[in-house]
Amino acid sequence: MTAGRAQRGGTAAAPAVGGVAFLFAVGCVMAANVLLPLQDALTKRFIEELPVAQVLLVRSFTVMALALALGRGKVAGRVLRSRLKRTMVIRALVMFAAWTAFYQALATLPLAQAVTLYFVSPIFVAVASGPVLGEWPSGRHWLAIGVGFLGVVLASGMVRFELSAAVALALTSAALWAAALLMLRSMASEESSLVQVTVVNGVFVLAAAAQLPFADWQLSAADIFGIALIGMIGGVGQFTLYEAARRIPAHLIAVLEYAALIPGFVLGYLMFGDVPTALVTLGAVLVVISGVQAVLLESRRAAAAAGTSAAGELSPGELAALPALPFAPFLPPSQQETSMSKETHDLVVNYIAKYRFPFPGQTTWPEGYVTTTNVPEARIAIPTPAGDHYPDIVITDKTGRVRELGEVEMNIGPQALPYLKAGSELTDNDTPTHVKHFFVYVPAGQEDVAQKLLEDNAISYAGVRGFTVTADGTVKVVPSVTKGDPYDHQVTDPAAAA
Repeated sequence: MTAGRAQRGGTAAAPAVGGVAFLFAVGCVMAANVLLPLQDALTKRFIEELPVAQVLLVRSFTVMALALALGRGKVAGRVLRSRLKRTMVIRALVMFAAWTAFYQALATLPLAQAVTLYFVSPIFVAVASGPVLGEWPSGRHWLAIGVGFLGVVLASGMVRFELSAAVALALTSAALWAAALLMLRSMASEESSLVQVTVVNGVFVLAAAAQLPFADWQLSAADIFGIALIGMIGGVGQFTLYEAARRIPAHLIAVLEYAALIPGFVLGYLMFGDVPTALVTLGAVLVVISGVQAVLLESRRAAAAAGTSAAGELSPGELAALPALPFAPFLPPSQQETSMSKETHDLVVNYIAKYRFPFPGQTTWPEGYVTTTNVPEARIAIPTPAGDHYPDIVITDKTGRVRELGEVEMNIGPQALPYLKAGSELTDNDTPTHVKHFFVYVPAGQEDVAQKLLEDNAISYAGVRGFTVTADGTVKVVPSVTKGDPYDHQVTDPAAAA
């Protein structure tokens, strides 16, 4: 072919799930497990006497300002251009409802009891992460979840809890937080943590400010200063949790979050005089065992699945073809009909970029051509009638001009037409037949649907390819129709990924 395959140095890495990156993600969750309970403990002193909305307003404004300052203006532009704005705003509203319910409960409940009730949320996450995200916990993961929950029950004396409005609010906040975590996991790899922190806290500020006309302002200058400091602590906690969500499955995050129970009880003792009992100690031990078991299971799974290393190299065994996603109401339209997980999509994108842009041994690859993937990090956007779009695979020449594009569509349909048409029009037509250097990859069985969609809508393309992903993560790409360079019409050798 005259143009079209990826230069290794320009290809983004597939999401890392093992080695240093995995341990970094676990460390992020552990940091969040200390910072967020500390934020809650410090906040409890304020919300016992002050309106929750006003406390959230100051705290969230502080975090938003920090995120914008760290982003140096680029974050605001990225927020405005993001195709996930609607999804992030919906998630932020769910989180605002969760925080409001939790703080209303925290105003009257002991810290240890409120924190413990919150830890019903990992059960919600584990139950829903399979059907919603396609991240199905194994039997051993369920055992870890069960051990952790047993620890929560023992440590809290949950069997003695009496149902009250405050308890109901705490349980409601747990359910809402579980929904928010699932939504975060579904889009975490598509937007940076700074962008998500900015959007969430920006929505918090607007939602809290909307309540100001209904209550007198009660915060003093000292209150504002103290809450702002708490906001800084919580902001770092949010950022670390978002970073973890970009790297590890939701059900693993849920299990690791059990460990926050320990800082919660310690802070309850130091700040409110709650003395841990023998049951609390035993429960805490079970929580630790649960977290350690989950980490070991996931690290072994990652090591067995693939041996990845350097950035730009993909791990062929990473989360292969997972079960279908029958329910994803909060995803952007282009992802609502996804038939495989986001991790599988990213695996396929990086595999294609590495082994077909250029093909192994290809001698016709133009000098200076570089391939970039927009997963897991969005890097190169193209304009469309609906706003900026980030194609899966972008090939540019040494001047930075876009020459070729590749899109991996997990379930192709009319919803993809705006960006497929825009992508095709942007590419060059330096092919033997002068069709556009535009490639579409779909799961095997959808090739005819993809071809018909492109041709019925007069979208010029160089090729449609089908792909499969085996249980061990091996990707195979088979061309269906080639209208450009005949050289492109070749099956990718799965052995090349070994």
